[in-house]
Amino acid sequence: MDKLFDTYGQLLEKRLDRYRLLNIGEDTIRYDFFAALMQSFDLEPHQIQLEVAINGQCFVPMKNTASKRGEKPLIDLVVNEDKIKLSAEFGLFRQNSNEDGTINQTARTVKMLNDMIRVSLESHFTGTKGYFICIADHKMLGHQMRSRIIERFPASYHINNPLIMHQLAQKTNNFDARFLNVFTAMDRGINSELVYNRLLQAAQIQLETRLLIWEVTLER
Repeated sequence: MDKLFDTYGQLLEKRLDRYRLLNIGEDTIRYDFFAALMQSFDLEPHQIQLEVAINGQCFVPMKNTASKRGEKPLIDLVVNEDKIKLSAEFGLFRQNSNEDGTINQTARTVKMLNDMIRVSLESHFTGTKGYFICIADHKMLGHQMRSRIIERFPASYHINNPLIMHQLAQKTNNFDARFLNVFTAMDRGINSELVYNRLLQAAQIQLETRLLIWEVTLER
């Protein structure tokens, strides 16, 4: 996978030679990964799915009786081919338009944990390798939650029911209950190993910005 990740990093740096990170969105970093997959594995566009319905075993529907359609929560990217089987969620953790202001670092950490739960379940039920892929700038790097319940960002993480129960009791607890209902019932942990950590260097980057990739695995 190193070839894929290196190619992705190079594509990001080419983009950031032209545009500031502040001026691109999460869709853009997904498309660059899409392009890296095509280059690294000689894939055709139709072999890569973006915003695809997540496996139905990953969540418990909310059962909204007013809804006329079944729920179809989405996962950011899936490839399920003989040469590569991969599912991924993406995060873009950067400063906002007020460059001198603060950001809600805890909310982004919870977003990361939530995405890791989603992709671990998708990976488990579909037989793909699960990844959380993140671009983070200086505003997020080094953040430590006050509870110190997980390591300082970025690091490898172990996610389990006690961690989730602790965070649900806090003000910042925006987890998707549909996926938590499956994960907590399984009473298993998630190993999120930081497998790629690249300092991005480009003309439009003035302060530390990194490409971070975790391989996310549900414990057996």
